[in-house]
Amino acid sequence: MGSIKNILVIKLRGLGDAVLGTPVIKNISTLMPGVRLSVVTFNFSKPIFENNPRVEEIIGIPGNPKPTELKNIIKYLNAKKYDLVINLHARNFSSKIIKKIKARWKINRSYSIRERYSDILIGSDHELDKSSIERDLDCLRAIGIKPQDKNPEIFITNEEVKWAEHFMVKKRIDPSKKLIVIHPTTKNSYTDWGLDRFINLATQLINDHGHQVLACFPEKEQSVSKLLIDQLKGIYVHVGSLRQSIALISKADLMIDNCSGPSHISSALKIKTLVLLGADYRNIYRDKEIYKDGSFLFYKNVPCRDTFWSRCLPPDPCQNKICLDHSVEDVLKKSLELLRQ
Repeated sequence: MGSIKNILVIKLRGLGDAVLGTPVIKNISTLMPGVRLSVVTFNFSKPIFENNPRVEEIIGIPGNPKPTELKNIIKYLNAKKYDLVINLHARNFSSKIIKKIKARWKINRSYSIRERYSDILIGSDHELDKSSIERDLDCLRAIGIKPQDKNPEIFITNEEVKWAEHFMVKKRIDPSKKLIVIHPTTKNSYTDWGLDRFINLATQLINDHGHQVLACFPEKEQSVSKLLIDQLKGIYVHVGSLRQSIALISKADLMIDNCSGPSHISSALKIKTLVLLGADYRNIYRDKEIYKDGSFLFYKNVPCRDTFWSRCLPPDPCQNKICLDHSVEDVLKKSLELLRQ
């Protein structure tokens, strides 16, 4: 262990998965002081690791890189001469990358026995609903490191906080009233509660209970933001960078989201969070030991997933979405309860 001075952590997944990978970085930094730590992630996930004092360098990879791009990235990484490479959530793409990286030791966190090109075998013999955080931390346990803190973390600068405060003043958001941030979109149909239900919920929060609702969108979802403005009077909307959205989320009294990246961001920032979960195991992305306080997970146990919960049973895509059949009335009631806490 004393010979390990330079570590590379690879997390090539979505925004939420990037957030859930931060406890590994935290524990390495805490338990292996003086080690240089770098991160490889998709370009869209880089903001999750920005301003993290534990990370020396963030290397971004396009979602679908050209062969020349990938070759140049591999060449750059090999020049760094890493002692240890930890691939969190090994899939085909990341496994191919780690195969080409030169390092003294390599760890692949298993994804259905995909542990090729590894010096350390983690194994996939565990409960199907073991949390993603615990699976990531198993990479450290396998080499004798006992994690001390598994809470995710995101770091916001003072400048970003000031920007969020200026945005709220400009939009005339009243600091004396409760602010609920919503993220009513998701790339996966099986995690989409539905825009109409979000509009219904926000309408009642604004008109019936006097709260303020802010919807945050990336620029690629600007068309949805315009649709929301047209259908919902009194809604505040932000369309912009992820770091700006992170700063705004940090000012919220409550975050309401599908099971997607922003809900993990709000949880990491210790903001009360209400999640509308679709067809998935309850604990995989919501470690029950972490998310028990200040959060609530709307969840339905449904019989229409295959044995390994890797996909919905036919017809796929599902037409009924019984896993997301959470009523607006129930979500409103729980939202108000969290706001009162």
